Amino acid sequence: MKHRMIQVELATVAATTIGLCVVLLLGYLSWPLARGVLGIGTGTLVAAMVAWGMRSRLESPPSMVASGGGAMACFFAIASAEMVPAGSIQWMVQGGIYGACFGIPVAFLLGPLGLINPPSMNDSP
Repeated sequence: MKHRMIQVELATVAATTIGLCVVLLLGYLSWPLARGVLGIGTGTLVAAMVAWGMRSRLESPPSMVASGGGAMACFFAIASAEMVPAGSIQWMVQGGIYGACFGIPVAFLLGPLGLINPPSMNDSP
C-alpha cells in the first residue's frame, strides 16, 4: 500500500510539473498565448492529459483531478509577470518557482484521490 501511495503521489506531482513547464515554455516563446485564462487552461489540460496518459502505464494511476493543481501553479506563475518582465528568462525561473511553491503542494495533498477506484458500470445501487 505504501508503494502505491508513493507512486500515485510522484506521478501526480510529475503531471502537475509538466503542465507548469509547458506553460512556462509557451510563455517564453509567445507571451500572448500563455497569459490569462488561456495559459491557466493550457497548463491544466496538459497536466490532466499527462496524468491520463500515465494511467495505462502505472499500476497505481495518478489523480487527474489532483494534477489539475497545475491550474494553481500556472496561475501563480502567470501572476508573477507583474513583478518581473513577462515572457523573459527571469519570468520563467522566478515564475516557475513561485508557481511550483503553490501548485506542487496542492497536487501532493490531493494525490491520494488517485487511489479511489471509480465505480464500474456493473455495480448497481
